[in-house]
Amino acid sequence: MSINAGRSLCAALALAVLAGAPEASAYCRSTTCTQNGPCLEGDQPIGDCKPLRWPGDCIGFAVQEDASDEVTYKQISDALDTAFRTWTEAPCGAGTPGIRVQNLGPASCDKVEMNVRDKKTRIVDGLVPGNVNVITFRDMGWLALGGRHEADQLALTTVHFDPKTGDIWGADMEINTDLYDYSTEETVPAPKNDLHSVVTHEVGHFLGLDHTPVSPEATMFATYDWNDPMAFRTLHADDIAGICQIYPPRDLSTSACNPLPRYGFAPDCAADQRVRCSAAPLAGGGPGWGGRTGWGAPLAAVAALGAAAARRARRRGGSGR
Repeated sequence: MSINAGRSLCAALALAVLAGAPEASAYCRSTTCTQNGPCLEGDQPIGDCKPLRWPGDCIGFAVQEDASDEVTYKQISDALDTAFRTWTEAPCGAGTPGIRVQNLGPASCDKVEMNVRDKKTRIVDGLVPGNVNVITFRDMGWLALGGRHEADQLALTTVHFDPKTGDIWGADMEINTDLYDYSTEETVPAPKNDLHSVVTHEVGHFLGLDHTPVSPEATMFATYDWNDPMAFRTLHADDIAGICQIYPPRDLSTSACNPLPRYGFAPDCAADQRVRCSAAPLAGGGPGWGGRTGWGAPLAAVAALGAAAARRARRRGGSGR
């Protein structure tokens, strides 16, 4: 773990072909233990490892306005709307998960950042810049970004959270269009990757799920199978159990949906913000409003969807999913 000014990054969890997976079933929640933490399913922490979740019942995301040379803004926006609905409309028995998601539209910022009151964030007139949970493409320079960006990754989701509570403060998703081609068609032509499947998997990370170690059929399994490229579009029983456990069904009709990120929404990156965008809650407030409490520096958990092993498996005849 590399620690700098109170922030740290865990090792990326690359999607790879795993042969001979056990026949058990389980899901895993992301935790505050960013490296080699236990596989948590419930709300009870194990030692210092606390499960992650968004603290309110409403969150928002934005799509970087330039999108990609191979995927238009509308195509990725539509794919994300569908992917988030797949998770938020999962059947939980007594209802659907108690979390709502709003698409906040285009954003100019394409950086993975979390602005908080610490030594790394530029403070303007004593105020913390606003934030955006951004989904962006990397058409060039994936490897040049360094850090956790590796050649076998299809996509990378960074989740920022409070290490004391496990509350998620923000999340950013990067899609690797530099080294890989994507399809938005209903039938995915080889050797392209299904954008819908990839973002559905990444949305699971966005909402607080980690890779399941033992369920090859699950959307959160750590292998993208090119022999079944659209498999991640729909949820498996393990995925449904996970999302329903994190966000149990509840009556959301009594609270307004407030999707603003911590410290307010700003479509510009922190360095481009002259003044901070309004951080006032939407009309009616609602538990989705984070306020300005808890100024401790967050950790950042990074989960990556890989492809190099999947490419080798395809030449071998598949992963046996």
